[in-house]
Amino acid sequence: MKKILFSLVALLLLVSCTTNVSDTQESEEISNPTTMQEMKDDFLGTQTILALWDSLTAGYGVEISKSYPSKLESKLQENGYDYKVINAGVSWDTSRNLLDRAESYKNQEPDIVLIVIWWNDGLRAQSTDTLKTNIQDIIDIYEWDAEIVLWGMEILPIHGLSYARGFKQVYFDIADENPDVYFLESFLKDVGWVARLNQADRIHPTSEWYDLIVENLYEFLEDEDIITK
Repeated sequence: MKKILFSLVALLLLVSCTTNVSDTQESEEISNPTTMQEMKDDFLGTQTILALWDSLTAGYGVEISKSYPSKLESKLQENGYDYKVINAGVSWDTSRNLLDRAESYKNQEPDIVLIVIWWNDGLRAQSTDTLKTNIQDIIDIYEWDAEIVLWGMEILPIHGLSYARGFKQVYFDIADENPDVYFLESFLKDVGWVARLNQADRIHPTSEWYDLIVENLYEFLEDEDIITK
């Protein structure tokens, strides 16, 4: 990760600056040793994941502890990863809405940004060109400061097969054009269109739905070495 690399460089510089110490200082270091891991922990502390999206991130219809950001944070901490996950989901958000507020989260200094945009754009049949532009602009806000994970999405053909195919293709095109962005091809893997995993409105997910999403995401974050201990 970018921040980790910068911090490790700083650690190396610090170590190099402390090699020429006096005998007294050396004896003090022997009695009070500071390991590289301890120094790294001091530099990094708890890292931050920012989860951007709409009601499916916010956890509409379930307790906040059962939303996917909360479940992801618990999963990470249970497995020895020191991360907090910020739930930046707002119900009914479109890609334009998300772009308008994305800048406001920069002061959270996220190490990882999760970007998923779906139903609210597709429901309105928003131009796929506009969708692509908005997602790219959101990526541009964070690309120099954080690792970015883009989740691929698809919609039912309520506006025709051509629109549904174009909507899905947007994410693959962005991934091709942004090689530094991590691309998780399908947010809906194992959960898409499974009735029993939806609430009564047949749109918003249940806690079990979120469990499956978190399992897929956690595996991806580990396999790609995006998260670190």
